[in-house]
Amino acid sequence: MTSPLGRALRLIILFLLVGTLQTLVPQIWMPLGYIDGMMIAVGLVALRTSFAGAVWTGALGGLIQDSLAGGIIGLHAFAKTAVAAGLALLADSFAVRGQLAEAVIVAAATAIEGMVVRALLLFLGWPGAETTGVLITRAGVTGLICGLGTVGVPLLMTIWQRRRRRGLQWR
Repeated sequence: MTSPLGRALRLIILFLLVGTLQTLVPQIWMPLGYIDGMMIAVGLVALRTSFAGAVWTGALGGLIQDSLAGGIIGLHAFAKTAVAAGLALLADSFAVRGQLAEAVIVAAATAIEGMVVRALLLFLGWPGAETTGVLITRAGVTGLICGLGTVGVPLLMTIWQRRRRRGLQWR
């Protein structure tokens, strides 16, 4: 059993790694910038924890993203907190079963978070708000990567472990 401090520390380390990758990877190849790794992490944690945990997770993930990416500090923190709170309420109200359902919900949450950020940027008169096409592309790619990560990777690991066990057995 892990202490609450240990869980919080693991979450902070996870968010720092995801935020750093999300900031650096698009510089290597621009299409990878459509993956919102922080929303995947925040969304999955928000669906699997309590309301208070989801709010803290959204705030922490958004602040780390804001501090690593630059721009307006608190913009993504507010958007991710609002979306994480909505996801926690959704998970409390409905039975969200299966990784594929979680991936679809994370994709929708990515689109909603993008619209909140876009609305806040337009309200503040800040240039550089993303177009609707970019928001939809980001949501689709993020949902696809989330689905591959939560459904595909465990499936491949299970297949690999079965083949490995069969190869080690005496016949």
